[in-house]
Amino acid sequence: MTAVQTIFFDLDGTLIDHFRAIHRCYNYILREFSLPERDYADLKKRIGPPLPVTVAELVGRPDPDLVERFCRRFRAHMQETFLDGLEELPGASWILDQLHRSGRHLAIFSNKQIRTVEAICGHLGFDKFLAGIVATEERVDCPRKPEAAFSRHALAQLKTTAELATLVGDSAVDHRAALAGNFAKTYTVATGTHDRDELVAQGIPPDSIFANLFALGTAVFHLKR
Repeated sequence: MTAVQTIFFDLDGTLIDHFRAIHRCYNYILREFSLPERDYADLKKRIGPPLPVTVAELVGRPDPDLVERFCRRFRAHMQETFLDGLEELPGASWILDQLHRSGRHLAIFSNKQIRTVEAICGHLGFDKFLAGIVATEERVDCPRKPEAAFSRHALAQLKTTAELATLVGDSAVDHRAALAGNFAKTYTVATGTHDRDELVAQGIPPDSIFANLFALGTAVFHLKR
């Protein structure tokens, strides 16, 4: 019996554009804390690292208590508004549907909290294509990408092995997560916060980068549009 390939998909910047909601939420909380708002382009370049890292940069001074309070308010407000402005990126439903029909096991592999990912996937209809969702929990010691422990957790949750795993993401964090888990293959789409040149500069092999999900699906998985 032939083993089934498992394909993990990052969420933000890979399958969805969530940045309008994220940008709106950051500026809402920045105003609450009497901190200067950030424009769309500036903030978009800062997104990717764990929330406390991004917030520490925005705060601009070493203040762990302020960072913790900001993160708490951000998560609470985002939970109330995260579906506002949410958009599916071009090719997302198409590639999930086609790969699902081909017999692959598909899963989300995200640093977002699990309840948020479940709600997004249900809202956009991705859930019907998925064999699983791997995301973070609320506890502070929860592993996340690109930690090897999180990649191993993803493999265990989908009951697969690294040799049968592929990761599709939009960032160097995703690429490093695949390497940390010894995934067989990793591909990157330039639809997130970084363009192709920036992704190459961050160490991602140029031949593994694709303009979008349509380009990836046709070139790598030989899917028909």
